[in-house]
Parts: sequence; C-alpha cells; structure tokens
Amino acid sequence: MRIPGRDIKTIGGETAFWSDIYHRAMTARFSTFLAATLAVFVANCILFATLFAFDPSSVANVADPRFVNLMFFSVEAFTTVGFGDMHPASLWGHIIASAEGFVALLQTAALTGLIFARFSRPRARIIFAANPVIAQHDGKTHLMLRIANARHNYIADASAQLWLTRIENSKEGQRFRRFHELKLGRQQNPAFVLSWTLFHVIDAHSKLHELGANDLAKGDYQFIVTVRGIDEASAQELRDRRLYSHDQVLWGQRYADILSTDELGMTTLDYRKFNETVSE
Repeated sequence: MRIPGRDIKTIGGETAFWSDIYHRAMTARFSTFLAATLAVFVANCILFATLFAFDPSSVANVADPRFVNLMFFSVEAFTTVGFGDMHPASLWGHIIASAEGFVALLQTAALTGLIFARFSRPRARIIFAANPVIAQHDGKTHLMLRIANARHNYIADASAQLWLTRIENSKEGQRFRRFHELKLGRQQNPAFVLSWTLFHVIDAHSKLHELGANDLAKGDYQFIVTVRGIDEASAQELRDRRLYSHDQVLWGQRYADILSTDELGMTTLDYRKFNETVSE
C-alpha cells in the first residue's frame, strides 16, 4: 500500500482482485484501463475462435490460415459487424456465435458504463504549493499554504480545511495517530478563480504553539489540506486534497509574489514562481 511519503505493509486485509473490480477499473490510470480492455477483448476473440475450431464445418468460407480467419470472424461476431463472407454453418457454429453475442452484449454494457463513469466523474485541477511555510504575517506567526485553480474557471462556494495529524500517547501509554483541525483565517472563498493562500495563526490556541522542526519530527506531524467547491460549468462538486509531511515545512520562508501589474493596468499571475519562497 502506498500513500504520499511512505509505504505501508498491510497484513490480513488483502482483497481479492475480482471482489472489487469496479473500484480497480475506476481508479486505474486510463492507459492501464485501456490496455486491460484491449487484453480482455483479444482474449475473448481467441477463446471463441478456438471453440469454432473444434468443428471444421462450424463457419463457412474460412480460407487458410484457418485459425487466423476464425479469429477475424470471432472479432466480427463479437463486434456485431458481420461482413457476410464468413457465417455460422453448423449447429455448433450457431451455438458458439450465440454465446459470443451474449458475452459481447454483457461486456459492451459494462464497458459503456465504466467509460461513462470515468469521463463524467468531476475532477478538480487544484495546484498545491510544493511546501507549506511558517513565517510572520501581520505581526503574527502563521502557517501558510498557497493553492491555485489551474482551470481558471469559477469554483463557487469553495471551502478549505487544514488538518494536523500526529502521534500521541494515551494515558495508558498506547500510541495513536490523532487528527486536529487547524483553524484558518478564511475558510470560504465565494469565487475561487486564481490563487488562494491559506493562513493558520500559530498562537496560544494553536496545536503548533511553541513547537519547532524537531518537535514536528518527533511527533511525525503531517498536514492535510482539503478543498471543495462547485464547478460552475458542470454544476458538480469538486474535491481535492494534498498531504504534507513535517520535513516539507519551510521555516522562516514566505511565498514569492506571483501577482504584478504593468503600466497599462494589466494584472499578471506568474505561475513559474508558484512554488518559490523567499526568506523573511
């Protein structure tokens, strides 16, 4: 099992491949999904070509090389093209062609549903800065994180949450990973279009109060930021998240300015500097 920043070995919780095939098909990379679909299609055509080959008279007008042409006939039957040169010519041939048509019907329906689900699933394109920073802002120490909307469309009613997760000991001495929400100065953005910097003030009420880099390392601190909102183009809810480990936090750094205005009043957003930081 792989999560950002670490590998985790699980024992006793393995799930059989076929027991969760829908989830695997939905979460696989598109290239993997396409390759698997092609492999299943070819395997089916080879299987039914082999079944047709059991009866030499099952398909009419089959020229040499026989198995290759039976394979092409299987493709035609599976895709319901039916060019007409080759056709079932015996009871066995009609039975196998009927079975192949039934299997093709089921797989086409399943594949259509999967492709529609993959393409219709809303995907956010939120850019997260490579590193959170801790620096002074308005006279107070803040944890800051910059995000941006890569599509430059309106994400209405956008909201963000910042979570801290760390190892803590119970009164009985047991170790647990606890989650604590870090309060943001502004959690809502009515129209998230370009960039948005999240601020968490590190005061006496903060879980980060009086902590340094070594303290974060000892507690295995991690930070999770989640963003959600409504895509105005599709009216669908978008969600995205990013996890940061404690060693990704930059101390005494602030983000470089990415906004500028030229002499004509044109505002420029320079994404080339999106991850750049400067010393306080």
